[in-house]
Amino acid sequence: MTDAPARTEPSRAPDAPPILERSFVVIDRVGERTERRIWEQGVSHWDEFLDRTTVGPFGRDRKSQADHELGMAKEALARRDVPALAARLGTRHLWRLYPSFGDDAAFVDIETTGLSRMSAITVVGVLRAGRFHNLVRFRDLDRRSLAGALEGARMLVTYNGAGFDLPMLRLHHPVGALDLPHLDLRFAARRVGLRGGLKHVERELGLLRDREFAMMTGNDAVRLWHLWERKGNARALELLLRYNEADVVNMRTVAREVCARLERALASPGGDGAILIRRQDIST
Repeated sequence: MTDAPARTEPSRAPDAPPILERSFVVIDRVGERTERRIWEQGVSHWDEFLDRTTVGPFGRDRKSQADHELGMAKEALARRDVPALAARLGTRHLWRLYPSFGDDAAFVDIETTGLSRMSAITVVGVLRAGRFHNLVRFRDLDRRSLAGALEGARMLVTYNGAGFDLPMLRLHHPVGALDLPHLDLRFAARRVGLRGGLKHVERELGLLRDREFAMMTGNDAVRLWHLWERKGNARALELLLRYNEADVVNMRTVAREVCARLERALASPGGDGAILIRRQDIST
């Protein structure tokens, strides 16, 4: 377990509440276009909506129901009930939780002996509350240790974890925290024009890794594990753990940048959730 380097979140204008508290998609049957209509009326916070007698396009009864649903969202936020908020947002808008709950997120990445669901998990990396945990097969990787590493988390962040990391962990080391609301950065990044694997996205964002493992792949991670398991090569295990740590720690920077770009896209004229960014803007 090591201390992860501290990072400072980008400052927000004093008069701009977090995107979560400006999100009217938490109201049933309200999508991005209706949400934009609400914003265009000068309603930029849940409280402002609740304070108004009328807000287009809501009739009296519909406004009353919307007020009730916003009240439920406010109560969930007050008690920091992320699952309840996630249920109101839906998968597409789950990223809006991150600016409010990023400090309570656990970033997770695994290494395995292969791509099959029956492959062994060799390393689990977890970044939680500024602390990085490496859990290693045959050493300390078990359900109790994983639960401890995830303790206190209110949401999970991965890169392509929906299709691989989390199903593997639920199969081999099931713990309750694996069912927390989950932001998969692979799909969020696509919406701002960032495609490919994590390392490719890192390069697009100007993030640099140690040259010793900058070009490593998942196949290299498998090879390093076998060098450790079969030959006792301590250097191979050290490199594997550093590679995994880079994946996890860099995810935090990617999450911050991707969510910031998604928020800027929502605020842009005509923005309706169909995010289109010019190629030359990606590295800015």
